[in-house]
Amino acid sequence: MDLPDIMDRAFAATTKVTRNVDPGQLGAPTPCREWDVRTLTNHLLLVAEAIELAGRGEPVPDDHWAGTGAGPFEARAAAATAAWATAGVWDRPVRMGAMPMPAPMAVSMLVSDVVIHGWDLARATGQEFGCDDDVAMVTLDFLTGMGEQGRAMGIFAAEVKAGEGASVLDRAIALSGRRPDDT
Repeated sequence: MDLPDIMDRAFAATTKVTRNVDPGQLGAPTPCREWDVRTLTNHLLLVAEAIELAGRGEPVPDDHWAGTGAGPFEARAAAATAAWATAGVWDRPVRMGAMPMPAPMAVSMLVSDVVIHGWDLARATGQEFGCDDDVAMVTLDFLTGMGEQGRAMGIFAAEVKAGEGASVLDRAIALSGRRPDDT
């Protein structure tokens, strides 16, 4: 698995969606029941900023998530990708709040957030989310390994069943507690 490439493709899929959000949709509901499109878009900016901070070797403080992200998303994604292109960056631990974790695990977690919330944003704004199977597999693998912990922390809803023959992305979406067939 080439995580830099996966990260770049996850950002590309979500960037395509963020570019097509109409300002009139900012108050619209999303699959994240407590967030409207504006709040979800801000969260995506914060995720991209967190990936950038981690790539620069800076901690991602707990209070980062309560902030307001600076956009546009495409620029944040490019800065995040560039931060991970530095030699040795993948060998040092990432500090998320008080918790250090291996860089590949942190990036897999944050990329999964980009994918899941990119899908949420697409769903909320009437768009398709064009995520390829390799990117979706990183998300599915992360959720398979960490989904129970995420549910215990209130990050994910209860898993729902994916339909027969569901795509890798739909299986990941279902594992996160969302219904891939809802429109």
